[in-house]
Amino acid sequence: MFFETWWFIGLLAASSTVLIWAVLRYRFAAAQRRERVLQHMVDLRTQEVRSLGSLTEKINTAVGLEEVLEHVWGSFRMVVPYNRIGFAEVDGATETVRAVWARSDASEIKIGKGYSASLGSTSLGRILETGRPRIINDLVDYLERRPQSDATRAVVEEGMRASMTVPLKAMGHEVGFLFFSSQTPDIYTEKHARLLARISGQLSLAIEKSRLYDRLLETTKLLEEANQRLERAASTDALTGIANRRVFDERLEIEWRRCRRNSQPLSILMIDIDRFKRFNDLHGHVAGDECLRAVAATLTDTLTRAADLVARYGGDEFGAILPETTPDEAVRLANELRMKIGKLELKDLGPAAGFTISIGVATGVPTEDRSEGDLVRSADANLYAAKNEGRNLVHSSPATEVP
Repeated sequence: MFFETWWFIGLLAASSTVLIWAVLRYRFAAAQRRERVLQHMVDLRTQEVRSLGSLTEKINTAVGLEEVLEHVWGSFRMVVPYNRIGFAEVDGATETVRAVWARSDASEIKIGKGYSASLGSTSLGRILETGRPRIINDLVDYLERRPQSDATRAVVEEGMRASMTVPLKAMGHEVGFLFFSSQTPDIYTEKHARLLARISGQLSLAIEKSRLYDRLLETTKLLEEANQRLERAASTDALTGIANRRVFDERLEIEWRRCRRNSQPLSILMIDIDRFKRFNDLHGHVAGDECLRAVAATLTDTLTRAADLVARYGGDEFGAILPETTPDEAVRLANELRMKIGKLELKDLGPAAGFTISIGVATGVPTEDRSEGDLVRSADANLYAAKNEGRNLVHSSPATEVP
């Protein structure tokens, strides 16, 4: 009896030891499983953080709005599924939302740049108020319940079946919305919403920065165009469209120095319309303006070398600068101009409104002891000589006339 009792006690102790060992092994295995699960979650979280960090870093390196949004289109598939992304900006002054960019896997984008709607007529205002992404996992059902939603109808026609709208705010004001859409229904989860909400602040700043940059570029472009218009206005004769007296004087000084360095001849023509005041008195100032434009057009059509310059010198007088042009060639060109203009007929006036020109020619090789002003005075003197000798003439030194 004594032996049986101790045997039973020993068996019970051994069984308890085995049971305790089994329980410990089970708990240890369970702890290992929990540790592996936690490690897996940490790895996923780390990968997620790295992915989001890489995305935001890539986005922040972009400059223009188009570049930022193209980065979003090409990079965000690692954190959220989509077949379409659209961006719309908010105009706080008019309380409207306007689409400015869209990319889609669909063959045709039904709602793109330029589409606008009032915030009050859509549910987007509420999304801005909450600041949280909105998920619609069945766009067809949503459209059936809200048939007035033109934007939803458009993306459904593109083949999209689910959407997630992400509000964007930066520096205390509304920037706009990113619209992620998928051709697969029931695809978006709260996890996707949390991920995008986590980086929406940085994304909003990147987009706002790019919008400001684009506006700066646009403003700079407008200023440059305005400056170019002012420059053209300051250097162009408004009536004839050719260079004005200021450009003539500046160009003549440049060509004088260049021809002096190269020991090349420089010719100028001073051109005056004969009896222009009488022409104006007979036919009116409208016809007079047409006459001036016709002369300017003939001059520019005839003197076509890149180095040549034709300008309105003042009133009914024109000037032409002909670098590296000999006296004989200058006289030949002057007579060609004289004959062409003598054949011109103004619209609606016919041969009765014919007119002629007189031209003074001066040519010289620039030297240290002379100036471009000497050349102008010589051409002017020859012009007056042509006038005094009967008009419709070319006069140079020595005088050359073509009947």
